[in-house]
Parts: sequence; structure tokens; C-alpha cells
Amino acid sequence: MKSIKYIMCLSILSSTLLQSQVEYRFFINNINMPINNIGVLADVYTPPDGSLGRYDGIGFLFSGGFYISGYNGDSLWASGMATATLVRDYQPGIVGSDPDLPENKIYVVSVDDPPFSQSWQDWRDAVALGADFYDGDGDGIYDPVDKNGNGVWDANEDKPDILGDLTAWCVYNDGVPAAQRRWKSEPQGIEIQQTVFAYKDTHPLFSNTENTIFIRYRIINKGSTVEKLDSVYFTLYSDFDIGVLFHNDLAGSDTLLFGSYGYKTGPDTAFGNNPPSIFHHFNQFPHVYIPGETFIDNNNNGIYDPGIDTPVDTAYNHRGPVLRIRKIPGAKNQGFSSSTFLLRAFSLDLMEPGNIYQARNYARGLSHKGNVIDPCTFPFAQVFGNINCAEVNPFYWVSGDPVTNSGWISTQAWDMRTLCSTGPFNLVQNDFYDIITAYTLGQGVDHINSVSIARQNVVNAIEAYLTNFGQQPDSIEEIIIKDFQLFQNFPNPFNPGTMIRFEIPEAGFISLKVYDILGKEVATLVNEEKSAGSYDVEFNTQLTTHDKQLASGIYFYQLKAGKYITTKKMILTK
Repeated sequence: MKSIKYIMCLSILSSTLLQSQVEYRFFINNINMPINNIGVLADVYTPPDGSLGRYDGIGFLFSGGFYISGYNGDSLWASGMATATLVRDYQPGIVGSDPDLPENKIYVVSVDDPPFSQSWQDWRDAVALGADFYDGDGDGIYDPVDKNGNGVWDANEDKPDILGDLTAWCVYNDGVPAAQRRWKSEPQGIEIQQTVFAYKDTHPLFSNTENTIFIRYRIINKGSTVEKLDSVYFTLYSDFDIGVLFHNDLAGSDTLLFGSYGYKTGPDTAFGNNPPSIFHHFNQFPHVYIPGETFIDNNNNGIYDPGIDTPVDTAYNHRGPVLRIRKIPGAKNQGFSSSTFLLRAFSLDLMEPGNIYQARNYARGLSHKGNVIDPCTFPFAQVFGNINCAEVNPFYWVSGDPVTNSGWISTQAWDMRTLCSTGPFNLVQNDFYDIITAYTLGQGVDHINSVSIARQNVVNAIEAYLTNFGQQPDSIEEIIIKDFQLFQNFPNPFNPGTMIRFEIPEAGFISLKVYDILGKEVATLVNEEKSAGSYDVEFNTQLTTHDKQLASGIYFYQLKAGKYITTKKMILTK
């Protein structure tokens, strides 16, 4: 029956497949996950193993991906990559580019690749599309060269943004025309840079994450006419098919571990008496600014203005031990907002979303029709133990514990599609929002014990994230700003806008200016008193005040703070 299910989806979607679609089988430890360059997980046919995310060679995931929805002014929009629900709204490459360019592929770097080898060189094309890199020599250009010829990487040399023992990066955008989409929603100019990474079971720090694959979604609003997209929700989507029979899967959610999971009703034909449990969970949430909560809005404009408003909270973006942690004053990391599931065979109220309004309902923790589910009367789950069903949070479906048989627990097995969301947050034009998620498996002595083992493995994955994937020390106190620092702009090269971040350990008069290659000033970005903190400033060539449009080429940006002066290079391409 699984093969029939796959063939039906494949035949319906075949007319929209792009020639430039690229597949890769992400195979590490016991997990074998096919992916492609438009955000599909598992439901990707890659010979000789075919499709499905597999554990010990046996399928556990039919299709993985996401939904995303929000408002453009008063207009609701939604898009996603969820092939089991026939949602396929993204195409390869950056916004506005030709999806069939050969550069729109998956870039893979392995810990086994020698420094400066071909995979490091190929990363040049990834950087041109927006990928991060470590700028060892500080010149703003990715150039992986062994400067001293010693055959090893040194801190003054460039390297790719390597997050795990195996790292796969690609970029895609929501440019599929509305007429070719299931929900008929117009493209919004959303670009997603996706990084899939994992660690070997021999890793000196993270061998206990051998059953985890991390996925980082970097979401960028590149819409040419929209300053920000409001009230955005990002939803993780999973169609778990554990073992041979997909109709005896159960769903659960864990509010403490920020995710949904699937598990079996009992033994499985393929896995035997101990089928695994699989969690799809958040590690890092997007940053969000909230007046009166994350900052004091001193000028009452509803926007956090560095140097004017007073930050009372800080968001953190964990970028790995080399690129380190990005601090975002005046914001916080948004939380786990809801968990739902689809159970289309039994209820019209739990059908797959057929339009943007239904997708939005699920993202907000509501049913297909927009109803709040009542845990006391929900026919597909029951509240067990000494717990008042009226006090169970209705926005986190089946949030009980099947191990102790207490709380709100799924009682109806079928072909489950789980959804877990974070939001709301805004997508400000040309800023980036990093969301780090993971698939984590656990296999115990039976189907229920597998849930316990999977939970512990999720804890291990979260601990790896909290250490910034190996950054030591990892305490908040020890990442407080101690020195002046000007960071490389992102993206670089850029057109038309880029973000420049700097950190100052003390208050003072700050100047940040942009110069052309002849030393002529072309823009003043900051020229005022600033309090100590971390700041992100946009340089947009369409908004700067100068007598003519800037040409493609090399530009310099210079930070002055008292006696501290530093300059970095950036590249404008048109």
C-alpha cells in the first residue's frame, strides 16, 4: 500500500517537476534520508534505495517539509513543501533567478574531505547564492587557500560553513506561479536557505546525537514591494510511515521538547517488536520584537530602534563554533505555539488543508474548519489519569505521555501527518530568520519504550544546540560583549541590500560609513551616540542618498568608535 501511495503522489506532481531538481541521499550512521534542492525530505526518489527516510534500511518517514503563512498587508498568504498533501510551492535558487541554473544544486561538505579540497572549492558557488563561510583573512571574499602550505586549515584561512560531520546546503524560493499551486496563493518573494547536518557516532562531543538529523531553515523576505510580512507562522510537517503498515501509526506532541512525534500501536512487520519512535522538533525559534516585552519603545513607533529604544531581552542565533552566536538585542526567540495533526480518513474536520485559510488554521492550533478542539470530546484522543480534561491546553493536541498513560493521548491510529508551529513573527525585508529543527529517532525494547528513548535522544540534540554545536564555553555570561567588533556583511556579494552587524562594549559616539574603491563616501549608516550592545544595520543601494546609482564593484564599510577604527570589504553585484 505504501508503494501505491507514493505512485499516486508522484503521478500528480510529475507535471510540475523542474529539470534542475537535484537529489542527494543524506546517509549517516543508521539514518538514510533522501533530500532535494526544493525542500522535500524523504519523498525523493534516489536510486538504488528509492524514496523514504530509512532507519536501519527500513522506512520511517514518507514525506517531510513545512508550511509557512502570514499577512501581506490585509491579504493572507500561505505556501509550503509538503508533498503528501500535494503542496509544492518552491523552486530552486534565489528569488528572481532562473531555477534551471546548474549552480542551484545541493552543496555537500564532509568531515572526511581534506581541507581546501574540491568540496571546499565548490562552496564558492554556494557563497555566491548566499551561503555562510568563515572569513579567516577578513577580506570579505571566500577564497579557501592553504596560505602556508601545511595541508591543514588554520584560523587565518577561509572555510565553508561546516556545521556537522556531514553538511548539505541549498537555496530555494517561493517562485512557483499561483496557478500551479494547490492553494493558488501568490508568491511573496520568500527565499529559504536550507542546511541539513548531522554528526557521526564517533564524534568526540556529539556521538549521542547519532540518531538525529538537524535542519536549519534560514528564511529571508526578498519581496521587492513589501517591507515586512506580518504575523508569520512556520510549521514543521511530517508524514510518518513507520515500518510496513502506515495505518497503525499514532501521533503525540511534547511541549517540553518543542515538537511532535510518531509511534506505533505495537509490533511492526519490518521492525519487529520494537519499532522506533520519531520526533520532529524545534531547537531554535525565530527572533521577534515585541514592544513593552522585549524592548521599551521610547519613541512609540512600534519598531525597535537601536540607540533609541531600551532592550530588555535578547534573542540568540546559534551559528556553530566558528561563526559563533549572533546576539539580537531588543528581541527574543519566539516559542512553540501549537501542535496538530491530519487524520483525513476519519474526519472532515481533520482533512488536509485545501486552501490558505485551512493551512492557517492548523498553524494556529485549530482544526481544518477553524475550531478550537475540546480535549474532553475529541473523538480521536482521550485524557487519561487523574487530569481534568477541561484544563488541558487545546492548542497542543495529544500532549499526554503514552509511557505513563497520563494526559491527552492519541487513541485512533492511521496515516498520521503531524504539524508543529512557531509564531507569530514578522519577516522584515532582507533580514534573515534562522529556525533550527531536527528529526530524532529512538528505538527501545518495545514501541512504548521507544518513545522514552527518543525523548532522551531529543534532549541530547538540544544539549548539542545549547553548546552552539561545540562552542566552549557556552554560558550566557561568557558571550557578553567584551570588545569592539565589526562583522562581515551578509549576504556578500549583495544586490541591492545587505546587513552589517557590529558590537560595542561601551557607550559612545559611533560612525559607520560606506566608501567606494576611490575612498569617496557613498553612505552614512550610523552617526550618533550608541549604548553598549550588538547592532544590525541595513545598507540598501536603493535607499542610500548619493548623486547616482552605485555601480557593481568593491566597496568598503568603516566603523569608528572613539580610537577604535576598522574597515571591511563588500561586493555589490548587479
